[in-house]
Amino acid sequence: MKKFIVIFLITLSSGYSFSQDNVKELSILHWNDFHARNVPYQISKKKDGQTTTYFVGGTGSVLGYLNKFRDDNSLVLNGGDDYQGSPISSITNGFSQIELLKMYNLDAFVVGNHEFDYGATVLDSGLKTANFDVLSANLYLPKEQRTFGKSYVIKEKNGIKIGIIGVSPEDLKSLTLPKNVSSIVVLNTDSVITANLKVLKNEKCNLIVLLSHNGADMDSAYAKKFHDIDVIVGGHSHTPIYKPRVVDGIIIVQAGSYGKFLGKLDLKVDIEKDTVVSYFGKLNETVLDSAIFDKTAGDKVNEMLASIEPEMKKVIGKLEVDWKKGNCGQWNVDALRTMFKTDVAFLNAGSIRKDMLKGNITVGDIWEINPFGNNIMTFIIKGSTLKKMISNNIRMSAKDEELSGYDMIIQSGMKIVVNSSLISDQSDSFIKSVEVNGKPLEMDKDYSIVTNSYTAAQAKKYFGDFGEEIKAVDTNVIDRDALLEAVKQQKVINNVFENRLIDEKSK
Repeated sequence: MKKFIVIFLITLSSGYSFSQDNVKELSILHWNDFHARNVPYQISKKKDGQTTTYFVGGTGSVLGYLNKFRDDNSLVLNGGDDYQGSPISSITNGFSQIELLKMYNLDAFVVGNHEFDYGATVLDSGLKTANFDVLSANLYLPKEQRTFGKSYVIKEKNGIKIGIIGVSPEDLKSLTLPKNVSSIVVLNTDSVITANLKVLKNEKCNLIVLLSHNGADMDSAYAKKFHDIDVIVGGHSHTPIYKPRVVDGIIIVQAGSYGKFLGKLDLKVDIEKDTVVSYFGKLNETVLDSAIFDKTAGDKVNEMLASIEPEMKKVIGKLEVDWKKGNCGQWNVDALRTMFKTDVAFLNAGSIRKDMLKGNITVGDIWEINPFGNNIMTFIIKGSTLKKMISNNIRMSAKDEELSGYDMIIQSGMKIVVNSSLISDQSDSFIKSVEVNGKPLEMDKDYSIVTNSYTAAQAKKYFGDFGEEIKAVDTNVIDRDALLEAVKQQKVINNVFENRLIDEKSK
């Protein structure tokens, strides 16, 4: 499709003209990374020194806002990762989410990485019951000789022929437990997009949409490569794109995460010239409003939760400070190191899925903070290997925005001092000192480590090639169960964030 003409002045200066009869309106309603936040949840905002708290999200609110904006000219898209994040999703292996997604009258859903948290076979069984089109052009099942979802789908709205290609994460194998995706081959995504663009162009689509669960940065990269795409609706990076991005003439949107926002992108499309004439997009906060809330959806959620609610509402402790990813993650990793009596503990930050305001801690809170149900693993390594793991991780984090941000490693038991200005591929001299439990790291000493099964399985993702095979022992204890017990034992929690990695660059 031809690139769009953005504003009236460009239209005039280019001599471009169109018949109003050929210009059709379309609204794309979209959300992503809902992570089973089926119940409205509380957030807080500070303005002029005042803190305001209110509720957003939940299936009833998202569907209510969707119904508020939806009309005959609407295309409804979900950017993936609806699974994983609350007890009901884990207990039902994601089937709760399929049942709720059926209520949205979706046009298309792209498979995200967390849809595989209960295994590919379980996911496939659930998706077969869906009443919406499931897309995943780049995930292939060799034994069945098919892609995991449809490669594309064509919809018609208000006289506009719309082709939608769906692509799941290119790095799926590093985003979930290997055993969960062992039956899947990840195809070359660029080749897949190229092939499907050709099909949709031959089908004479007026508008081509890429529904992508690869993150905002990757979506920008796609925009630079594939100029026949008109709109990219994204997910995975949890990025709230408040005003649509335009990269090489391609409109990119994403609606944050957890159902806090419903995105609405309004387009005017010239179907004669296959051109987007104008666009306007925004994120609509799904503030709890009884006039908008979909009661049928709310009742469905309550019905699902009824059997587990008494257990989930049990108060097991008290939080005297707000938990953000930093101090919440450190409490989690400290608790595991204490419980399993190891020298060091590692957790990937992505395993911590919820912030929490101070107040009572319930069983359900810990389920939502730690929804994955990974097993606890322990192993022994030499001090020299531990130093190599640390240096590799810091070096990789300096180069890789994902590792240094959303999914970095949280550690307990060590104090590390570095000079980041000396980081290089050739030397570990940027590490000035490492202490384990207050004592200098000894190269020949054995150190005990505790982590979760995901981090152990993806050790090379976080620690590179450190020259020693990890022989992890499965404790057969689920991380969430261990942390529930830790809250019960501690009772009152008031930990603050500690700087465990000190950079002397500025000194």
